[in-house]
Amino acid sequence: MTEPEFVETGTGPAVHVMRVYDHPIERVWRAVTTPEHLEHWFPTAADFDLRPGGRIRFGDLGDGGSEGEVLAVEPPRRLDFLWGGQRFEFRLVPEGSGTRFTLVHHFDDRAGAASFASGWETCLRALSAVLSDEPPPPPGRAVARHEELVRRFGLDRPLVTRDAAGWHLRFERQLTGPAERAWSRFFGGDAPGVGEPYQRYGTVTEADAAKTFACPGVRLTLGPGTGHGARLVLEADGTGEPELAAAVEQWGGAVARVAREVAASEA
Repeated sequence: MTEPEFVETGTGPAVHVMRVYDHPIERVWRAVTTPEHLEHWFPTAADFDLRPGGRIRFGDLGDGGSEGEVLAVEPPRRLDFLWGGQRFEFRLVPEGSGTRFTLVHHFDDRAGAASFASGWETCLRALSAVLSDEPPPPPGRAVARHEELVRRFGLDRPLVTRDAAGWHLRFERQLTGPAERAWSRFFGGDAPGVGEPYQRYGTVTEADAAKTFACPGVRLTLGPGTGHGARLVLEADGTGEPELAAAVEQWGGAVARVAREVAASEA
């Protein structure tokens, strides 16, 4: 299996997922552009008006259905379109007696890259079945694969910024389970309440279970993420490089542990 590629450019992040199918390009083109095929491998039913500016009608993903727009189309090799404010590209190239199909997904949510890539891998496995006139396999949640891609893409590393006041550390991690489970794993049980002490950081200033926790210099939030689960954001502030190194080790370890334990509970 060809590994997905995660790229970051001046226009934002994107994932590239490529597969080679042992079918001619015309057959693959039909499978990736016609409603009767799309409904079996794409995330939702879709009906494309295959012309630049053409409307796309997408099925219900809990949003009542939505619309998109065709940006460019060159049968049987290229289709670019917008869906949910994000850009997608289909590229088809003959390869021997088969076809190399590349799906490119452009987005703003960097922390969601592993979810997008593992989701498209699941879709393209279903596309392989569709092309072979076989029933698509059960999709599954690809929890282990998601965590593998988080590490491969470097999404477990923090963002560090500095200003005159010192440094700011931010971990943003897409999880594979609900916020309630992550909250209990983070604190090992119940979190201290407002006005209570927390480790060496002083008095807790916010404590809204499975949502927000804060004390001087540290803030944890849990909120909606991709379809895999909740989004965890941990931020810390301080001064001095030794303190920063210690914070990266401590909080990086805590975030990694929570993600690992949540994933294990979902496996």
